[in-house]
Amino acid sequence: MKILITGINGFAGTYLANHLSKIDNSSVIAGVDISTGNFFEKFEGNKNNTELFNIDLTDENDVDKLIRDFIPDQVYHLAAQASVSNSWKEPINTFKNNVFGGVNLLESIRKYNNKCRFLSVCTAEVYGISENPSMPIKEEDRIYPTNPYAISKAALDFFSITYYLGYKIPVFVSRSFNHIGPGQSIGFVCSDFAKQIAQIEKKLRKPEIFVGNLEAYRDFLDVRDVVNAYYYIMNKGKPGEVYNICSGEKIKISDILKTLISFSKEKNVAVRVDSSKLRPVDNKIMYGDNSKIKEHTGWLPGYSINETLKDILNYWRNIV
Repeated sequence: MKILITGINGFAGTYLANHLSKIDNSSVIAGVDISTGNFFEKFEGNKNNTELFNIDLTDENDVDKLIRDFIPDQVYHLAAQASVSNSWKEPINTFKNNVFGGVNLLESIRKYNNKCRFLSVCTAEVYGISENPSMPIKEEDRIYPTNPYAISKAALDFFSITYYLGYKIPVFVSRSFNHIGPGQSIGFVCSDFAKQIAQIEKKLRKPEIFVGNLEAYRDFLDVRDVVNAYYYIMNKGKPGEVYNICSGEKIKISDILKTLISFSKEKNVAVRVDSSKLRPVDNKIMYGDNSKIKEHTGWLPGYSINETLKDILNYWRNIV
């Protein structure tokens, strides 16, 4: 099996590479990232069967050469500018990176191996503001993106399905809700809270935590469950289908903060709102229905939210 992972040195990309290598250590993995950095320090699989490429996916000639030379059996396309806040600051670059890179891959696959299975990793942000916030979002619900990141991913979502319809490439689309876990960078809510708590414990900052909107409800899933879902969709899903990847439960952001503080001895912590952490447009409630991926593939989540939050906090305790 020859597998290509884009964004391999990112948060989910590294977890995916380790997960796939545990399932089949004989697979040949090619990893693409704008910076491959310290990937091999984090990789637990067969390094002799793994090659990294520093490629800008918006360069169609480089992408064409990669696909022509490697001829992958499967492509997990994770690479993206994934920060909503950064997408407001750089909307043009966000659209360029998130759309052109995916289309270049699909075009090269069409030319050199249209039997290659392609997972387009998109996002639940494409759903936008829910028409019925009291109900979990289903795959057939309308798409109504409300930020530049979501718009770019919605475009790739449509492009991917079009290549299935037009060229019969076995394409799958995942729409991931909030995925979290140890190793995620700050700028994402759970990691942001956990790092601040770890710093307070080590007396590296005052006992106060700066937050954004604590009143929103979100659907959180452990990144280890997420990459397992990618594997299940790729190998057991139905081509041309869209799959939500989520826990199916909504949790208030303030409860995430309370739970993390409950794991610490530092209970007397002040909470301050930082206006820079607030989005121009924000959904009050956003959670998904995961019945389709369960029914089509047999996937099930394995980590509880408390397990994940403890792992995140312990990660930052070791780092700080």
